[in-house]
Amino acid sequence: MGYIKLACLVTHVWGRSYWIGSYLNFSFARPVVKKPTFLRLRGSFEYEIQSWKHSIPLFFTTQGFDIFRNREISSGAGAIREQLADLDLRVLIDSSLIEWKELGEERSPDNENEWEDRKVGRRKNFLVRRIELAKHFLRTNIEPEWMVLCLLPVLPPELRPIIQIDGGKLMSSDINELYRRVIYRNNTLIDLLTTSRSTPGELVMCQEKLVQEAVDTLLDNGIRGQPMRDGHNKVYKSFSDIIEGKEGRFRETLLGKRVDYSGRSVIVVGPSLSLHRCGLPREIAIELFQTFLIRGLIRKHFASNIGIAKSKIREKEPIVWEILQEVMQGHPVLLNRAPTLHRLGIQAFQPILIEGRAICLHPLVCKGFNADFDGDQMAVHVPLSLEAQAEARLLMFSHTNLLSPAIGDPISVPTQDMLIGLYILTSGNRRAYQQKRINFDSPLWLRWRLDQRILSSREVPIEVHYESLGTYHEIYGHYLVVRRTKKEIRSIYIRTNVGHISFYREIEEAIQGFCRAYSYDI
Repeated sequence: MGYIKLACLVTHVWGRSYWIGSYLNFSFARPVVKKPTFLRLRGSFEYEIQSWKHSIPLFFTTQGFDIFRNREISSGAGAIREQLADLDLRVLIDSSLIEWKELGEERSPDNENEWEDRKVGRRKNFLVRRIELAKHFLRTNIEPEWMVLCLLPVLPPELRPIIQIDGGKLMSSDINELYRRVIYRNNTLIDLLTTSRSTPGELVMCQEKLVQEAVDTLLDNGIRGQPMRDGHNKVYKSFSDIIEGKEGRFRETLLGKRVDYSGRSVIVVGPSLSLHRCGLPREIAIELFQTFLIRGLIRKHFASNIGIAKSKIREKEPIVWEILQEVMQGHPVLLNRAPTLHRLGIQAFQPILIEGRAICLHPLVCKGFNADFDGDQMAVHVPLSLEAQAEARLLMFSHTNLLSPAIGDPISVPTQDMLIGLYILTSGNRRAYQQKRINFDSPLWLRWRLDQRILSSREVPIEVHYESLGTYHEIYGHYLVVRRTKKEIRSIYIRTNVGHISFYREIEEAIQGFCRAYSYDI
C-alpha cells in the first residue's frame, strides 16, 4: 500500500472529538504551556534595563524568530501530538479513578443542589469513559500519539478505479479527486517551507489548515460543515461513505458474502413442531448436508467413490433420504434473522425434513428473532467443528433460551393468533345442551379424582339437591360434590369443556416430561 508523506502533522478526524478530547481533558482552542520559555522568563524580571527593552522588539522582527517559534511554540496537530506523547496511560487511569472516588464523596445530601449534582455526574461519566478508553489502548498496545498522522495511506487502485467510457472519456472514483486535493495542498505547503525562506508564518499556518481540511474531507466529507461537491453539485463520497452503512464495503462485500454450509428461505408457521425443532425443506437439507451424505454413502458401501455418491444424490434415491435422516439427527442447525440485534437473533434447532420450499418454525420462538410470518426470511447455517456443535447444543437451543437476556422476562409466550386460539379452545357455550351436540366449547361434567383438593372450606354451595336414598348434591360455581348421609364425599364433578381438558392435558404432559428430564439430569 502506498502513502503520502505529509509536510505537516494532521489529526485523524475519527478520533479528534472523542478520543483525543477524552485523553487531554481540555479545549483545543486553549493555549498550553508545558515548560519554561523565553516569553515566560521575560516576565520574571522585576527591574528591566534599557537595553533589554530595546532588544525584545528587535528579536521578534528578525529572521531568528522563526527558529525560536518552531522550538518554543506549537500549534495544531503538532501541539496535540506533544501532549499525547507525554501521557502515561497507567498514571492517567490511577488519577482518574482517584478523582472519581473523590467526586462520589462530594455529592450533596438530599439533592440540595441539583445543578452541582448534574455537574458531578457529567464529570464522573467523563472519567469512566476516559478510564475505559485508556484500558482499551493498553490492551491493544496502541500509543495515543498514533492518532496524529504524518503518513496518509493510499487505497489500492482496485478500490478507487478509473473507468474509460464511450467516447474516450474517463470516469474516476470520488476518492481519487479527494486524494488529488490532498496532494495539491501538501505540495503547496512543501514549496512554502523549502523554496521560500521569507514566507510569513501566518501563510504557512493557513496552508497547514488547508492540508488538515483536505485530509478531513478525504476521511469524512461534510464533518467540517459544508461538504465538498463536484461541478454538478454532487457531494463527493469520502472514505467514511464508502465503508459505512448497508451498502458499505464491509457489510456488502466482506460481511454479507455467501458462505458454505448455509442457506436462506422464507419462514412459515409450524404449530405441530416441538419448540427445539425446525422444518428444513428437502431441497435445502440435501445441499447443506451433501458432504456428510457422500461420506455416509461411501461408509455404508452404497457408493464406491465421490462421483457415484453425487450421482445418487442428484437422482434422489430412497437410500439418500434414509442417510440424510441419520445425519440430521446428529447435527443441529443455526437459524439467524437479520438484523442480529441481540443474542436471541441466532438460535439452534434440531432439523427435520419437510415438504415444500419454506423453513417451518414454531410460533413461540418468533419473539426472540423479532420475526413474523408475513414473508420474513431466515438464514440457516450448519456448525461444523465439535466446539461449535457443543455450543449450539448446550447454550443456543431454543428451549434453553426462554428468558430475555436483557430484562429476564419470559420471551417464549403466546401472542396474537395463539391467544385467540386458546380463548376459543377454552371458552364455553351454554347453548350446547339445547343444540344436542358436543363441541370443544360444549360444557360437560368431568369426574374428578378424590385425591385432588378443589374444595374451599369457606365456599358455600349455590344449590343442594337431595335424593331419596339419602345422598345429596352440592352445586358450586364450577364443580359438583356428591355426598353420602354422613357427609362423606362420594364423587366430585367439575364443570368444564373439551377444550379445557385438551389444553390442560398438554400442560400436564409437558410438566411431567420436564420433571422426568430434570430427574435424569440430577
